[in-house]
Amino acid sequence: MNIPRVLRLGVLVAIPLTALAGVTEAKASEPVAIIYSLDGEASVATSGTARRPLPLFDRLPAGAIVEVGPDSHLALAFSSGLRYELGALSRATLGAKALTLRSGPVRPLPPVPPLLNLFPIAEDDRPGPSAAAVRIRSERIAGLYPHRGVAVLEDEAALHFQPVDGARGYRTEVQDDQGGTVFRVDIESPPVKLPAGTLRAGLRYRWTVRTLDRPGAVACGGAELVTLSKGAARAREKAREVLESETPDSLPLLAEIDRSLGLLLEAREELRQALDRKPGDPGLRQALAELEKQLEDENELE
Repeated sequence: MNIPRVLRLGVLVAIPLTALAGVTEAKASEPVAIIYSLDGEASVATSGTARRPLPLFDRLPAGAIVEVGPDSHLALAFSSGLRYELGALSRATLGAKALTLRSGPVRPLPPVPPLLNLFPIAEDDRPGPSAAAVRIRSERIAGLYPHRGVAVLEDEAALHFQPVDGARGYRTEVQDDQGGTVFRVDIESPPVKLPAGTLRAGLRYRWTVRTLDRPGAVACGGAELVTLSKGAARAREKAREVLESETPDSLPLLAEIDRSLGLLLEAREELRQALDRKPGDPGLRQALAELEKQLEDENELE
């Protein structure tokens, strides 16, 4: 069997965020595909529910029947990595990993590695080591990113935080999961770009920042991050190569892939670019607003 190289790359991904891709039979209520591009109108019907309008970024279960209106078209991606474009007046039924029935102008698009996690992130989901550090009684530095186990690329990590009034500088440290210091620097202002080679792929780290030469109490903050595994990073890059060769309509899918991987700043930039091209799109505006809110969440020392 001649398996496309992009799918062979996809099976190398071994991180929890891609668990859906290995499911052979999805439950009826579980999402298996996402609408990532929509121009015009479309509708969907699922088992036991009435037909309803289909919005951008809607997540659909197996068995859903999609119908595209006149002068309209959409694109959807399965968690398996398979993608399809549906043209005007087309109709398609979703299986667990691919379309099972179709009529009208429906065509497959080049697949991408199975990087999508289609389940929403729970509010109480806090990635990172389970053991918590003792809370430090001092003024807290806000706006830490990455935080709560948010992912970064191995050689492209940058640490962000909000400046503190009266501080003349900041000391930033990064420690591995054994408590060893892998990076330390004193800076005048954020952000802090980590030199290539500082972090290793697929590992968790904790980073801290505290004020220097500040009158009064020392302000400090700490957070956790995780680096993408090498397999996930390779598969993500392959997905970008496929999608960036297409129209700008694929930008939302790039954003959704990065959001699924925990690369929130990258996802925000892609959504902003997509919104620049379609400034009136309510689905893009809502997705960007939700991501901005996630990035603005308060960070606590853990």
